[in-house]
Amino acid sequence: MSDSVSSADLMPPPQTNVPLAKAMLLTAMAGGMGWGIRGQYGHETGAMIAGVLVASVLVMLFASVYSTLHAARAIAWTTIAISFGGCMTYGQTVGLTHDTELIGNTQALRWGLLGLFIKGGIWIGFGGLALGMALGGKTYTPGELALAFGAIIFLMFIGIFMLNWPYAPDEGLLPKIYFSDHWDWEPDKELKPRREKWGGLLFALIGLWSYVRFSARTHWPPAWRSGAFWRVVVALPEAKVFRLFTPGTPSGFGTASLPS
Repeated sequence: MSDSVSSADLMPPPQTNVPLAKAMLLTAMAGGMGWGIRGQYGHETGAMIAGVLVASVLVMLFASVYSTLHAARAIAWTTIAISFGGCMTYGQTVGLTHDTELIGNTQALRWGLLGLFIKGGIWIGFGGLALGMALGGKTYTPGELALAFGAIIFLMFIGIFMLNWPYAPDEGLLPKIYFSDHWDWEPDKELKPRREKWGGLLFALIGLWSYVRFSARTHWPPAWRSGAFWRVVVALPEAKVFRLFTPGTPSGFGTASLPS
């Protein structure tokens, strides 16, 4: 009997009787708190803070019957996977939706929301994929993991070349599909265009998903295969739209000094 089958037989099925509203509320609270803390660190390290909190909630809700080792592995894998998205720049993408100079520019707003749609789905898509890998019953050998990650690094460079190239801002050259601030939006402003990598991560995500789905044949719940991607694809633009229709930062949350 192969490792994948024997492992799957030993793994209990995930719990499916958890109310969806409860899961969404608790993971949103955990993710929101983690993202607030993330602002103090940034990039991959900061993303892992939100990742570990969200992964812990998901595992406690849907995999509480699993062994401690399986649960810890699922949390660790999901946390590491969510950190991958930390290499993507998205601050200027958010800026397209509400920068003072771009208020009233419907095209910039739409383009910024589309960028959040794509980047957010890729970012958390890795987390959902890793969660499924960890709890899917397949035992991955070190050799398999090494080959898989070597392949996705290769795919990432291909994706960057295909979708995030050229990048020579000093010469006025930017990719055709570019979701950060651009001279097309603010032609009279001195800009510092960011290097984007979402194309590379998209290729890497598709490659890893294909391996897990068609080669490794992980026995994971169908809803986990793409659920994380689509939930965040919808959630990030929705959150941004909600932010657009809420008041600005209250004066009480501005600058303050700590008591001596």
